[in-house]
Amino acid sequence: MDREELDRYLRKVTPREKEILEGISLEELQRQDTCRFAKAGQGTYLFEGSLFMAPGEKIVVSRQDRYVKVLPHQHDYIELCYLWSGSCSQTIEGKKIVTSEGDVCIFDTQAVHAIEAGGENDILVNILMSREFFDTAFLSRMPRQGIVSEFLAESVTRSRKKKHYLYFKTHGNNRVGEIMEQIISEYYARDIGMEEVMESYVIILFTELLRNWRDETKKQASVAKEVQILELLSYIEKNYETCTLPEMGRAFGMHGNYLTALLKEKTGRSFVEHVQEQRLKKARMLLETTELPLSELIPLCGYNNMNFFYRKFREAEGCTPAQYRKEHRNTL
Repeated sequence: MDREELDRYLRKVTPREKEILEGISLEELQRQDTCRFAKAGQGTYLFEGSLFMAPGEKIVVSRQDRYVKVLPHQHDYIELCYLWSGSCSQTIEGKKIVTSEGDVCIFDTQAVHAIEAGGENDILVNILMSREFFDTAFLSRMPRQGIVSEFLAESVTRSRKKKHYLYFKTHGNNRVGEIMEQIISEYYARDIGMEEVMESYVIILFTELLRNWRDETKKQASVAKEVQILELLSYIEKNYETCTLPEMGRAFGMHGNYLTALLKEKTGRSFVEHVQEQRLKKARMLLETTELPLSELIPLCGYNNMNFFYRKFREAEGCTPAQYRKEHRNTL
């Protein structure tokens, strides 16, 4: 369905909304919620995935009911909230946040939040994800793109662990809206291969959210060092085959010792460790996807000493390059 059709579909009155519009009392609504959801303590409810997700399902789309407040609650799944239209006022871990059309919030299982009653034009779409899928997608598949995306993913993850939620101000990002439209349309179309397609779109969405996170970080003067780290990592990612610490120091007007100490402080890895990691990423990719002999492959990764490459590869992977290629031969 196109966007206009999807918009009409999302605005349809749900059975619960019909009850509200017909005058059901708030006391009766609360009684229904009390019967449906378990109490999680401290005046909050626990929304269990088994109520919304069939066994084996990894991703579910659910449009939030309007006209009624959602009491403080948490989930045993990961929830991504996307504001399709209008506005949404939420209290998240004691902090009131008003999200705009196009914004994204991600809540983990520890986040307690409540949602104010929305009006007719306030369309909030929830993407429910199993914890296993979210962590696999966000923490495993994302970092493979390079050390910049790895740093961004780890930064986002640290923020999520600290606050138990992530808020992306993406209301000016048309790309996020387009991806969300594809995810929602795919779910409601229920066509062949739906699960695989949705998982792929979610990975694309996470990538765009990381880019948005990076761009927002650059706009904040108070986090100048974070911006500097991104620039340093980008330089390494682009020049890892030949770059040296003195060259990089000259490029950024820093002494080499200060530069590598700054990297170590902010990322946990020195200049040399980042270069080696990027070179090994390239080696793994070539071993998995090409038949190049090692004599040709090794120089492409920035190594000019075969014995040194073998030693570093074995330290990282616990096997020789030939064994690694054999084990991953099904990807060729």
